[in-house]
Amino acid sequence: MITAQAYVTDSIATAGPAQLVLALYDGALGAIERARTLLVLGAHEGRSDIEAIHAQLVKAQRIVTELKVTLDHERGGEIAGNLDALYGFCLRTLVDANLSKDPSRLTPASDVLRSLRDTWAEACC
Repeated sequence: MITAQAYVTDSIATAGPAQLVLALYDGALGAIERARTLLVLGAHEGRSDIEAIHAQLVKAQRIVTELKVTLDHERGGEIAGNLDALYGFCLRTLVDANLSKDPSRLTPASDVLRSLRDTWAEACC
């Protein structure tokens, strides 16, 4: 485990800005999928780990918030404004899913983030 953590730390330390944004998208999507898995498994088993689900959704919210607050509205113009609106939508959707504990409510946010992630990866990498 220490080796895996060291690899992640080194990867982040040596990544350029474009790769860091990609890592943020991947982190948010991973947290959403972990929460979805916990929700679905909990529903099938008749119990759920509310704390773990909450932790994953809060992690996703924090990552999306980081993407949102680092937008450069002066240089980004209309694109930054559109991204701001999309990130706001994702945040509201994640909060709603966290409150309801309904895995289907995660789909709109994960769809938007996946589309943005794929577009970003194609544009910069």
